[in-house]
Amino acid sequence: MGRDYWRFVFTCVLGFLNLPLTSATPCGVLTATTEKKLLTSEGYPIKYEPSQTCSWSLQASNASKNVILETVDMMIQPSTACVDDSVSIYDGDSNSSTKLHTLCGDSRVFLTSSGRNMYLEFRSNSILETRGFQFRYYQGDKATPCTFTFTATGDVKTFNSPGYPIAYFNDVSCEYSIQAADASDILQLRFTDVDVQSSQTCRYDNISVANIISGGDDPVATICGMPTSSYQGRNKMKVTFTSDGSKVNKGFSVKYRSVPKEECSIHAQATDMDAFILSPVYPTQNYSNLNCRWTIVATNNDATVELAAVFSDIADTSPSCSSDRVSVTDSDMTELGTFCGTNKPTYNSTGPNMTVVFTTDGTNQATGFRLKYKQKRAAPATCGGTLTASSPEELLSPGYPRAYLRSWTCTWTITAYNESFVNLKLVDIDVEVSDQCQPDSLKIYDGGNSASPLLGTWCGQMNGYRLQSTGNVMTLVFNTDDSNNGRGFNVSYKQDSTRMGCIDSFEATDTYSYITSPNYPNSFPGVSSCTSYKITPDLDTRIKLEVLELNLPERVSGECTSDYITVHDGWFNTSIPLKSINTQNFRFCGKELPTFVSPRFLMFVQFHSTQATTTSSFRMRYLKGIFADEFVSPCGGSLIATDEVQNITSPSYPNNYTGFLNCSWTITATDSTKMVRLITTDFQLLDRPYPNSCGLTYLRIYDGDDNDSNYVDECSKQALMQHQSTKNKMTVVLEAFNKANAFSLQYTQTADRLSCDHIKDIGNYGSIKFPGSVEGPVQGRFCSWLLRRTSMEDDRYLELTINSTALIQSPNCTKDYIRVYDGQSSSSPLIGRFCGGKVSELSFFGNNVFITSALSSQGSFEIDYSPGFTSFLGRDEYLYSDRKSILTSPNYPLNYPRNAEFSWTLNAYGEKIVVEVMSSQIEMSEGCVNDRAEAYDGASKKDKLLGKWCGTETPSFESSGGKLTIVLFSNDNEIAGKGFQIKYYEKGEIIDY
Repeated sequence: MGRDYWRFVFTCVLGFLNLPLTSATPCGVLTATTEKKLLTSEGYPIKYEPSQTCSWSLQASNASKNVILETVDMMIQPSTACVDDSVSIYDGDSNSSTKLHTLCGDSRVFLTSSGRNMYLEFRSNSILETRGFQFRYYQGDKATPCTFTFTATGDVKTFNSPGYPIAYFNDVSCEYSIQAADASDILQLRFTDVDVQSSQTCRYDNISVANIISGGDDPVATICGMPTSSYQGRNKMKVTFTSDGSKVNKGFSVKYRSVPKEECSIHAQATDMDAFILSPVYPTQNYSNLNCRWTIVATNNDATVELAAVFSDIADTSPSCSSDRVSVTDSDMTELGTFCGTNKPTYNSTGPNMTVVFTTDGTNQATGFRLKYKQKRAAPATCGGTLTASSPEELLSPGYPRAYLRSWTCTWTITAYNESFVNLKLVDIDVEVSDQCQPDSLKIYDGGNSASPLLGTWCGQMNGYRLQSTGNVMTLVFNTDDSNNGRGFNVSYKQDSTRMGCIDSFEATDTYSYITSPNYPNSFPGVSSCTSYKITPDLDTRIKLEVLELNLPERVSGECTSDYITVHDGWFNTSIPLKSINTQNFRFCGKELPTFVSPRFLMFVQFHSTQATTTSSFRMRYLKGIFADEFVSPCGGSLIATDEVQNITSPSYPNNYTGFLNCSWTITATDSTKMVRLITTDFQLLDRPYPNSCGLTYLRIYDGDDNDSNYVDECSKQALMQHQSTKNKMTVVLEAFNKANAFSLQYTQTADRLSCDHIKDIGNYGSIKFPGSVEGPVQGRFCSWLLRRTSMEDDRYLELTINSTALIQSPNCTKDYIRVYDGQSSSSPLIGRFCGGKVSELSFFGNNVFITSALSSQGSFEIDYSPGFTSFLGRDEYLYSDRKSILTSPNYPLNYPRNAEFSWTLNAYGEKIVVEVMSSQIEMSEGCVNDRAEAYDGASKKDKLLGKWCGTETPSFESSGGKLTIVLFSNDNEIAGKGFQIKYYEKGEIIDY
């Protein structure tokens, strides 16, 4: 699919994210005004061009203003120190000015120039191109680029951190001042979404909340991490947000409003940092008749809440605090205490929540109180120890899965019994990411201490690594500081008496997981073709696989011949090979670092090793996602139909396809007055399709776009498949689930109607519909269908059900009609002519059935066909003494089937049976040697022959006992008749019929 297609996809994606899609900004001079404008790289958001250099000189239109630049979106080839592709930003009008930043990867910045100029320079190499970048630029004041003032009313309003909800910027300092429109009101702030870099003291990125009072700010809370809480203050408050130059997170969103002083109840969240509850209008005198309630909940469910009175001036000074007082309730609703006057007690809850209630009467007033609260967490699990590997066990870092913000150095030694090995699987790792994993990291050593060979160092978010010791001991060392620790880690360990070999299935998630070669980082132990990896995500996502480290033999004459790796679209090494999106190779070896994106939700990775001794090793990572800017479908696209015949072929044609695929071809006729025709011969997408359904693998053909309701699914064997649009567009979609046969389709544009003569090679079940799906204009035409039996067993016959629900009724069916012939053409014996709305059921024993139709502009019908078993053709009929019964030949009054034999055994309860032939039309021959009917005095043809008849004869027969058998023989394919209608009954019964 081309660049225009993916541009359309990203228009939808960016629209969902509320991001604009614009054309590239030409290199050169740009003027910054108060209007916020976009600076966009060439090719965004698909991919930028390789080996290019482009620069932009930004100048503020007002000489006294500064240029402000903020990241909207960025993905530039990541590299250490941004030595590959990068954007460099300078504080001046050229690249000789002071450099402010060099960006790559998904960096986000909020920068202000010191003067009126800023200079950007973008460079790319030829290794890997990604979607590029988009900046927002405008002019402003350097002193206050992120300073805002809001007025609060009773209506709820919102403000967000810069860059929310994608990510805030490095090195920003923003201030938000809020003032109540009514000075007698108080303010309430509710942080509905917070994701700010966490640390034990919020010393990196943080949000501070304070009351604005004369003489300085009165702190209310300092926030980092991910708490959502409410805060209350005076009629003027300030929120300050500060970030450093390291990690950036989502940011925050705050709702605010002003309320009367009496509405003083809020829900607060306790974190590791001190926060404060203030009585209304503290530190001025509080008001009468208050009933304020603060509910405090710890962020961690296993933590408790600590509350301390920092200042207290409550009017009631009596021992009972009977008028004005503060009451504190525990998690289980028991009272922890009550205080008033100048008392400053401390309370601790027994559970994760606490309630504080402040009540006053209408008499005395005082300045109120200031209460400090935070959560207290229990001591974490043991840090380090000695473990024994046997059956699978779980090892968790202290506090996992919640971050425990303190410095740790924990060491665990795991020992397996006897001469076994220690097998370790990294189930989940979330450790603060940084260059060279310092200071936070998990290190694993192949031995009994940290002086042993290092197997690996991990930080960031990842999972999926599998490791094995070379001896029977492995050591883990976990180091953290007090900031942004993440969840920690979860590893599974066990002992194993054999070396790691083939590895089974992995599940891709939205964080990176890792695959390493057996014995990594040491060399793979030897010859193998069994080391394989099955990866699967959710059904509606793809898999991206990146090779991070490769140490395999180099190519020989351009080919990977000894140790190499292949990646397949499916769950088997026989599935279709995938081509790398950056190296464009199917096999990789040497030092290559390819990237693969699967078409669907399965991927198979196969490591081939043919050497007895090897120095091979590799490391890869994978995750799930859509990857629309990187995935290129192996099939599909926009096609133009001309008068010449052109081809569409399945992937890997002429070989069959194994894998999971969705391909879409849109075919448009160059002449808007013509139609698109699609034809192929010997089509068979599936060897064994489901009855009446193609299941999960089909070729879907739409009459127009792929949202058109008129479509048809094709998968079963057809000698000739043909379809035609009603206008100038057709869409063909291949949905392949695991396996599909190869096909080649021919398409062209045409002004002619599609031929209405069809040939269908039929198996067990199927149907004919008229008008058919995607067959162009078909009404008012004469059409035919030749049904050829291909896979029915010898003991089956074909049953046809004609549902003629919309055929005009006429005498002898001379207007709309369907004719059915027992053979391969209209010269074969006619079974019958049908019209009107009745349903008819027919049986056939030959290899072919020929159907013709002539319909008006409104006619339609459906014919279903299915197998019947010949064992049902001979059946018993039982007589009752009080009635007479009628027996008719198959298809009566239409022609009976050719080349078949039918039998009926009539049974009476001790009486003789009488048979009277009421009407008969059977092929006439001398002595009835061809088609004929026979009557036997007993239960089978082995009994005495009572007589036979053909032509229009209407004989009668009488049995000697309680059984009589009728047999109809049809022994050629030349002439047919209606058959017969017989009346039968027990002798002696006189019943008018």
